[in-house]
Parts: sequence; C-alpha cells; structure tokens
Amino acid sequence: MKKKYWYGIISCIMILILSISYAYWSVYQEQNGTNQMVSGCFDLTLTSESKEIKLENAYPIANEEGMKLEPYTFTITNTCSTFLSYEILFNILSTSSLNSRYVAAVINRNAVKRLSEYESKEMNGYLESRVLQSGSLSPNDSETFHLRIWMEESVEGIESMNKSFQGKIGVLGTASTYSPVEVGFQTLAEAMIVNEYQSSSVEKAKEMIEEKQAPDFSKTAPIIHWQEQHEIQSIELKPKLPHPDKVGEYQGFHDVTQSYIWMSHQYEFDSETGYYSLTDSVAIDPTTINDYDVKDYYYCNAGTNINSNDVISTYADSINCPNIYKIKNVTKENSEQTGPSGKVFQMIQYNIEAYPYRQRELESDGSDKGLYMALDDDGKSYYYRGNVNNNYVKFAGFYWRIIRLNGDGSVRLLYAGESSTSSGSELFIQQEPVVFQDEQNTPGYVGYMYGNNLDTYENATKNEKNSTIKTVLDNWYQEYIVGHGYENKVADSIFCNDREIYSGDGFQVNKTTIYKPYQRLVVDKNPTLYCQQMNDRFTVNVEKGNGALTYPIGLITLDELMYAGMAAGGLNKKSYIYSSENYWTMTPTRFFSNVLSAQVHTMFGNGYVDVWSAVNSLHGVRPVINLDGNVIITGGIGSFNQPFIVQS
Repeated sequence: MKKKYWYGIISCIMILILSISYAYWSVYQEQNGTNQMVSGCFDLTLTSESKEIKLENAYPIANEEGMKLEPYTFTITNTCSTFLSYEILFNILSTSSLNSRYVAAVINRNAVKRLSEYESKEMNGYLESRVLQSGSLSPNDSETFHLRIWMEESVEGIESMNKSFQGKIGVLGTASTYSPVEVGFQTLAEAMIVNEYQSSSVEKAKEMIEEKQAPDFSKTAPIIHWQEQHEIQSIELKPKLPHPDKVGEYQGFHDVTQSYIWMSHQYEFDSETGYYSLTDSVAIDPTTINDYDVKDYYYCNAGTNINSNDVISTYADSINCPNIYKIKNVTKENSEQTGPSGKVFQMIQYNIEAYPYRQRELESDGSDKGLYMALDDDGKSYYYRGNVNNNYVKFAGFYWRIIRLNGDGSVRLLYAGESSTSSGSELFIQQEPVVFQDEQNTPGYVGYMYGNNLDTYENATKNEKNSTIKTVLDNWYQEYIVGHGYENKVADSIFCNDREIYSGDGFQVNKTTIYKPYQRLVVDKNPTLYCQQMNDRFTVNVEKGNGALTYPIGLITLDELMYAGMAAGGLNKKSYIYSSENYWTMTPTRFFSNVLSAQVHTMFGNGYVDVWSAVNSLHGVRPVINLDGNVIITGGIGSFNQPFIVQS
C-alpha cells in the first residue's frame, strides 16, 4: 500500500535557558509512485490554526504548568472520498543533542509523556520518530489537535547546557478501510472504546482513556473565547409587562417598577463566557426618555409569566445576558395577556427598536475532547466530551449520539433525528415543543413521576403519576421501538431524576426549595454520574432502581450535559449535545415559592444551560435510551457519514 507524508516544521533550540518557538507550518508533499485506488484520488491537508508560540526564558517545569501553556493548534482534513488512517509523528532531527527523555509532549488532554515514552517508528533521516497519536478520518472529515511541548522538570541544568533540540511534526496518512468490525470488535460497547485510538485491545484503550487528565468542569469544552458583535440592522422587540394601573390588583404585582424595564448607559462583556451585563442599571419607563439619538441606552430582556393560579411574575434581566440591545426608539401601547386559566390581564407593550449586541467565537481550545472516564452507580463509565464527531449510531431507523458507556456495560444514546445532518428542531421527536408538566404550582411537579398526594416530601416524590413529558416519551417508545420490534436490544439502565434537597423541604408551596443539582452543578461545578436516592433511580425492574418505568426511556441529565462540555455561566455551541432549539433535561433545579413555579434545567438554543425553566414551559424532547452493550454492529466508525450501524 502506498503512503503519503505531509510535514510541518517545528524548530526548537535549547541553550542554557530553553526557548521554544513553533514556526509557521511549512507544508509539503512527499509521494513515491502513483496511488492505485478506485476512488481516483487520495489527499490529506495539514493546516495550522496558530501562528507562533514563544516560551520566553523557559526552564524545566512540572507537567501541571506545561498543560497551561498556549497550545500549537493544527487541523488535518481528509479532502477526498477515500477512508484515511493517520499517525501524528514527532521526528527528531539528527542535529539534536538534548535527549528525548527530557522533553515532555502531549496532544490534547491525553496522558503527558516524555517523547522517549511514545511508540517508536522507523523513519529514514531522523534521530528518532515518535507516534504522538493515531486515528482515522472518513471522507471530508477533519480533526483538530492541540500540541504542547516543554522541558521536563527532571532535567538537570548540566543536561540542558549547550544542547539543542530540533524536530518536525509530520502526519503520515494511509489509505485504509479500518473499522472496529473489520479488526474483530463486533459489539457496540467494544467498538466505541477501541475506535478512540484504533487500539487492538479494549483493555489498552480503556487504560489510555483513564490516563487522560481530568477536565475542568468550570469551563466549557471546547474552551471558547468570545468577541462582541454589534449588528447594524435594527430589530423590533415587544416585551409585555403588567399595566401600572393594576398594581395591587393582580397577584404577584406589588410595585409599579414591575411595569418598567432595566436600562443602563454602560455594559460589560465577558470574553470567557460570552455574556453581557448592564452596569448601574435602573428600572424605568423607556418612553420617558427622549434622547436616544444623543446618549446610548442598553436593554437586556423583560417580560411577564403568569402561572396556573393567576400569579404574575415579571422578569427584567440585567446581568449574564446572552444578548443586549442598544435602543434606537421606544413607544408603548395598551395590550393584554391571557393566563393558563383563561383570565385576561391588562398589560403595557413596549415597542423597542434596537440594535442587537451578540457575540461570535473568537477562538477555542478544543483539546478537552474525546472519551473520558468517571464512576457511576454500576462501575466505570466512559463518556464523550466536547466537539466529538465519532459517536454517531444508526438504530431503529434513527440517528443517535452516544453519551457514554455505562458502568453496567450498556451504551447510553441521545436521539439525533432522522438523518445524520439533522439540526434544530429536527433533533426532537416532534416538531412542536411540549411541557415537562402541565402544572407548575407545587414542588412535586419537578418529578419525572410524582405522587397522588403532595402534602409531604415522601408523598410528593412517590412515583405514582406520570409527568406530561414521560407520557410523550412512553408513547414514542411504544410506537417506534416496541412497534418495530427493537425492544430486545434496549437495556434497563438507570435514569436519574435527582430530587435530593439542598434547601427547603420539597413539598410546601410557601417555602422555596433548592434541589441538590443546582448546588452541585451551578455553585460547585462538580457533576456526578451517581444517583444518590434509590427513589430517583428510574428503571423498569427493581434490581438497580425504583422499578417505576413502563418503558426504559428518559432524558439526559444536567450532569451529563456538563460532562459533555456545557458549563454553568458559559456559552457553548460546539459540544456534540448542542441544538439551536431548547430541549428538556430531567434534572430538577428548584421550586420558587414567590411565583409557585416548579423548575427543571433546560439546554437552551443559544448555547447555555438554563437553570430556571418552569415545568409548564414549552421545549423540545430528545429521548435517551440505553442499548445492550453486546448488540452487534455491522460496520461504521462513529462518524456522521459512517455511523456505527446496529444490526437489525
């Protein structure tokens, strides 16, 4: 089989005090003979995304410090119709005199190793060649890598004096037909594990995954830096707030400022989270201002919610805003809003003409990516994180994304539509959004199931009645899984509806309840795959859980969203679990007594995880099921155009 080589040059000179600079890629092609392939073409491109990195006055450092260095980023792309296997090589030039055992190198967040510890490969003309990583690319797929390299902390001063270190980064591409099935791994659980590194051993692949450095869950994956984007085309916003003449007449409407919006002359933009915040904002009737053409005024968001008991709650945001608006002009008019009970409320509608201030991605560090390991209730779980493109599965006529290999050996899947290119609402089982629960006025309604009597915490969390969303999921499962004979491939694994209490009591409507997930994920930023309360472990059978389910189907949890790359307080549209439309999780957040609102965490379409979504809000539904890990696959490598295909 003929091979092609592409090389980018990295020159590293070490004299007394190490100074490393990564030069611009000098990409060139080296080929012997003619490719003999049915496709008629074979190509691989190597592209640098970073320009230059300099480590000024460098010296031996610990691995923890080395991982904080700015990475050298490059992308390889298979631009043709032929499947490609690749190896990323570090080729040490014969002019180097510093021993490779003193140089640490790591790609992405793999285990840090000395260069001398990487697999050796024979390459003519080099002192040493080391394989940093191997993998595969389907036609038109690409993969981005982040390389960090530094002087290993154990090097002694005498060892680095008057020494030089020079090398090349190269990518060796080979036309191949690799797939886990073809090398002997025919079950879905084995295939997803060995596919990560094209390993010949499940145990070896798991070892490499477990050696990875632990993610920082306070940051998104990929880590994204944002830049302000000011649009020059104005839009019209029409928020409605209670009419000031009705202060004291409507429940929950106690102050005339609830009829106003929050505005400010100043704002701040956080380039790490992508959020705007107004500074020194005040509540004001915006139509009383007549100098919008002279002074700048900014607005974030406002509106009114009315619950099933006709209690009004207004919102007028001023901090952590995904968007703000520079106001051009405002008028107002009398309006109405109908509550869930049918009662009509008198409102003021503000007609705001404004210029949107949004954000665009400036750059990202995608090294936090791939399979990682965490413990769950049944053992070791291997989960996908970040902007991965090798976790697609075709099953039951639908596409799915693998969330994780569960500790019990089953494979957890997130519904991803009827085609590999589905997006937005196409990722949901029905185009129209649905409520989690029809009612929101008691804490029990945060449950995937809840009790017939809601007067105590024990009664409120009895799994006797279905939530609205559970009924939607059960009906879908009965029609598309049971109805087509696929149920024998689905495993009964735990779905966690974590109703553990952080504060409050979980049943009184005059007391606010905060559930543990809010404290764990929003405050502490510390997700877990353990489900603490047996009553919240939703299963069909009672061996591992509560035995309350009719069918083994549920929703993704907020913990799983964070493992997948979301972070409280940060925008992320790059993780594989993102959709441009809102969808439900099954993780409770709180019951807010002021407005009698039970709330569940939601994945929002603008790239952030909402923590205050009322259960009677309308959002999309993405089912989660668990396949038996021993189901046979007929092929695929997990990419969108070559998904793992489950045998019918």
